[in-house]
Amino acid sequence: MKFEDRGREIRLFLKSNRVNGTDDRITAILARLRGGVAGIYAQKKLDELDEDNDTQDWDDFVKEIKTTFSDKSKVTDAE
Repeated sequence: MKFEDRGREIRLFLKSNRVNGTDDRITAILARLRGGVAGIYAQKKLDELDEDNDTQDWDDFVKEIKTTFSDKSKVTDAE
C-alpha cells in the first residue's frame, strides 16, 4: 500500500473514531503500524514516549512519519 493511501486511511480512522487528543492520536497510529519497518518504528516510538513520559508535538510527529515512510527506499507494507 502506498504511503499516501495509508495516510488517508489513518486520517479517516482518526476522524471516524473521534480520536482528538495528541497522545490518543499518536497511540492510535502506532497501534496500526505492523510488520517490517513500520512495526520496528512503532515499537521504537512507543519506547521513546514511555521513557519521556511526555506528549510529543502533533506537527512534529506528522513530519517524522512523513519523513520516515515517504522515502521509497524505506517503505514497506505496514500490514
